[in-house]
Amino acid sequence: MKTIKSGKCYILHLDQWPALNCLSDEQLGRLLRHICYWLLDETGDGNTEGLLVENDIKPLYILLQNQAVIDDRKYQQKCELNRRKAMKRWAVKEQDAAACRGMQNNNNNNNNNNNNNNNNNNNNNNNNNNNNNNNNSSCAAVDISEPVANAEEAAAAAASFNMEEAKEYCLKNVLPWFNSILDNADSKIPRIQDFNDQRTERYVAAHKKYGIKKIEKAFRNAARSPFLNGNGKRNTFVASFDWILDEEHFLKVCEGEYNTHR
Repeated sequence: MKTIKSGKCYILHLDQWPALNCLSDEQLGRLLRHICYWLLDETGDGNTEGLLVENDIKPLYILLQNQAVIDDRKYQQKCELNRRKAMKRWAVKEQDAAACRGMQNNNNNNNNNNNNNNNNNNNNNNNNNNNNNNNNSSCAAVDISEPVANAEEAAAAAASFNMEEAKEYCLKNVLPWFNSILDNADSKIPRIQDFNDQRTERYVAAHKKYGIKKIEKAFRNAARSPFLNGNGKRNTFVASFDWILDEEHFLKVCEGEYNTHR
């Protein structure tokens, strides 16, 4: 179970800025990347990412992490309060509807006693009124909005780019992202320098089929794998970007099959 339960929304408080402003651009970038990895982690182990955080940014990482947990707790409490208010409103509506139905039944009985000839007409009118009331009740709904993060949707736009746009996207986003994962893990896997048509098509195909989260998981597993970093028991094989995304290897890397010495 994820530590953060309120979706994929993260709030950066302005009163945190004086401390963050003391960091260099490079330190701030590493800090925000670690926070994002921690928020997106679905393993439920909130301590895993903390072990990878460098010492020069660790105090601020813990500060932002604690604030995110506090904000999430407040959000959950607000959702629960809204849910209770909605249930209370519905209970009042149900009581009013029951009272109305009781009044209608009494009126119908009086009308039936006074004039039996109008009984069928009264029943038909009552049935129509009840149907209208039921239809109106079914249309009512409680709208409790939740925050929606569009970061993944924006990243998925790469899957619909033409070749030139896909190359540009991969050069600006995927290349530094992949290389930074390797740098943070001190991996021996070669950093990529460019994207040709074949490499771009391979990334876009994986993005369409598996999504950004599985690609990230595969990259991070590969970066930490002894076997894929040339530390195998029987050989010194070192993986590459293209090898990881190859259809034959991708799921195995993503599922952690190469996480140990082989």
